[in-house]
Amino acid sequence: MSAKDWKATYNGENSGDLRKLQLAELDMMKMFSEICDRNGLRYYMVGGTMLGAVRHKGFVPWDDDMDVGMPRPDYERFIEIARENLPEGYAFLNYKLDPSYHRYFSRIINKNVAVHNASNTKVIVENAWLDIFPFDGMPSRKWQQKIHFWHVTFLRFLYHASCFDELVNLNRPGRPRYLQAVIRFLSITHFGSGFDTIKLMRKVEKELLRYSYDDCRYMVSMFGSYMEKEIVNKKLLGKGRPYQFEDTTFNGPVKGDAFLRHFYGDYMQPPKDADKDKHNILKIEFDGKPEDKE
Repeated sequence: MSAKDWKATYNGENSGDLRKLQLAELDMMKMFSEICDRNGLRYYMVGGTMLGAVRHKGFVPWDDDMDVGMPRPDYERFIEIARENLPEGYAFLNYKLDPSYHRYFSRIINKNVAVHNASNTKVIVENAWLDIFPFDGMPSRKWQQKIHFWHVTFLRFLYHASCFDELVNLNRPGRPRYLQAVIRFLSITHFGSGFDTIKLMRKVEKELLRYSYDDCRYMVSMFGSYMEKEIVNKKLLGKGRPYQFEDTTFNGPVKGDAFLRHFYGDYMQPPKDADKDKHNILKIEFDGKPEDKE
């Protein structure tokens, strides 16, 4: 089967490969949740994972990854304990532990599932993943929020410029025009290609730590996809509550409806095909063996 034919099959209705990928991700999420519960760590489903829990009682049918957020103190603790708590065949990735890992947020990966991802300028082969985002504090006054947010956003821009070809998803729908223009600029000029990615991530983190999560009424997931919408009143999160997800439950914001409306508006209305947020996956290899030969 050619890569083109495989991709058409994968993106079709009831794709077996997509479902196998989702179930591999579900196993990672169960492991993550169990580690958090055992160690008293807070976490919340976010993004398409939270949307799927409420709208579909599981995965959004076309979704190909899972996302969670953790308050900064819990996130840092998870970094300390993750590797010793994961079984064989899985790994935990964070730039503080591995300088070759260039994403600011962390990941749990399944080393037996390889994903050929063409969402970026370069095709990269990654292991199936669970994304873990830190939640950081934000000041309460709107003008202070804007100053802090856009200052960190500028540093985030420099960071993204430093690893543009490798990590920036070119296919994400719904980006505002100014972000589309920025992406075109970076793709043409290669501005920032010589910047020190690790140094820039450390600068971003230094700024994010200016505001303590537990001392603030607002929080931000700085590397989420929705820019200023990522600033959220923490009362929407609360201590969280369980939501059904496939054959189990995971923790999500206590005010799930308000949380999802903040990001998506009428979230119960599925988007048009062109607006579905998913990666440009060329091929998946399970158990280290290609499912189909090109």
